[in-house]
Amino acid sequence: MTLNTAALCKRAKKRELKESKKISLNPALVSSLDGVLIDVYGNLRPRPVDYEHRRTLVRVFNIMATEIFGNSNGFPIVDAFGSFTMDLFTATSDLDLSVNFSDDTTTNFARENKISTLRKLAKRLGGIVFGVLPVLHARVPVLKVRDRGTGVECDISVENKDGITRSRIFSLVSSIDERFRILSYLMKTWAKAHDINSPKDRTVSSMSIISLVAFHLQTRNPPILPPFSAFLKDGTNIASIESNIVQLKQFGRENKESIAELFITLITKLSSIDSLWEHGLCASTYEGSWISKSWNSGGGNMSVEDFLDRSQNFARSVGKAEMKIICKCIQTSFINLSRFMSGRINSSKLMELLFGFLPQSIPTSPPVQRSLENKTKRHIDPSDSPRNPAPTKRARQTAHTNPNRLPSYQTQSRLPRSNVVRPPLIDQPINIVNPLQLQYFPHPVLVPSPHLGYIPQHPQFQFAPLLGHRPQEPLLPNSFLMIHGSQEHWYDHSSMVPRIWGEGRYQPFRR
Repeated sequence: MTLNTAALCKRAKKRELKESKKISLNPALVSSLDGVLIDVYGNLRPRPVDYEHRRTLVRVFNIMATEIFGNSNGFPIVDAFGSFTMDLFTATSDLDLSVNFSDDTTTNFARENKISTLRKLAKRLGGIVFGVLPVLHARVPVLKVRDRGTGVECDISVENKDGITRSRIFSLVSSIDERFRILSYLMKTWAKAHDINSPKDRTVSSMSIISLVAFHLQTRNPPILPPFSAFLKDGTNIASIESNIVQLKQFGRENKESIAELFITLITKLSSIDSLWEHGLCASTYEGSWISKSWNSGGGNMSVEDFLDRSQNFARSVGKAEMKIICKCIQTSFINLSRFMSGRINSSKLMELLFGFLPQSIPTSPPVQRSLENKTKRHIDPSDSPRNPAPTKRARQTAHTNPNRLPSYQTQSRLPRSNVVRPPLIDQPINIVNPLQLQYFPHPVLVPSPHLGYIPQHPQFQFAPLLGHRPQEPLLPNSFLMIHGSQEHWYDHSSMVPRIWGEGRYQPFRR
């Protein structure tokens, strides 16, 4: 049953106030928690090389798009969007790309044409990258590929102008108050740690999460962010939106709440209204308040309004059974925050329970000597025990209901891996073949090292071998030369990123 907006808003406000009384904010502990959360945020932020890899991949895909589809008045253009352009990505985040054949936002590009475009790309990329997977029956058809050298996974769509616009808007919103970006990082990490950030598994999308963060900042007293209608009043043209947002800089300067206070109150808010979603409660960033809403297309287990197309629900993917799991995770986190504020657990334990890791934690266990096993195996297990099979989808969906189940951050797969010190890069003559090291973040693998033998990878220290070679010669027999204007770029089967000798990094080169 859908209640009217006034009744729902009154009920939501009353429940949030009641829930907030269950947790007493100790100023000293809030200050301590704030410092730890900032440390978590600092560890999540990407490094300069992560930006460089993604910018280079965008340039390479633009070159290849021109080779495949030709050049018509400067199109097609491959544009990045999503977490990268919003500056909300981590080193392991996917790179969202859109192949655009015009700058017209009103023209409807037929679905059949999008699928045909992705098939052409898949055919061309098949011998260059790996993991080429067309997902053509999705609501938005995409082509998934992974670059071998950098480990960056790319999701390629066609004419995704809405995604580009939304990403640009959230990037501009971040400029109003930095607390939005920090809290978005923390909430996305929290959701991933609890396995509830996967639309394909019918849980919450990243767009829903950051929208809820923005909504929370809009509903603080005084508000930190304005209703999105304040900068969308002149339409969705990015230039006008940017002009309006410039006038809203420092909008929330009167609000002095810390990151810790905002994190606690957001979890409190979500915990208090878990039973109101089914009555039509909807978070509207456009209005900056709760509203009552039903959806023609269904999918109202959680309602987060799309601020550009208000008939759409960002959280439409959330299933009924999955919603119960999400609510359980929120309630558990609220209880853990309450335990911390009452002094029953320390900050280290709280970080494990919230995010599954400790900020700035450095594993101290020594490297384990390993040898390569059967190359057909997807996983190298140093023990003699058989590999645990991957859980089924149903098992993942019902795992939270098992009282004996350990949280994911306490399972063997989440235990810290051994750490090693990376040897410095040394410039060497081009006629000496010696592996250089380039940091990257694919799934954990073993790599040979002339300095340390076989070493287990750790998320903070992962390297890809880059063999020395003369720039005028292909690195491998399967490499190829792409000529773009006055530049020539060598590629090989291990990476979409052009390679150059020296400095141990990828970049285009000129011959």
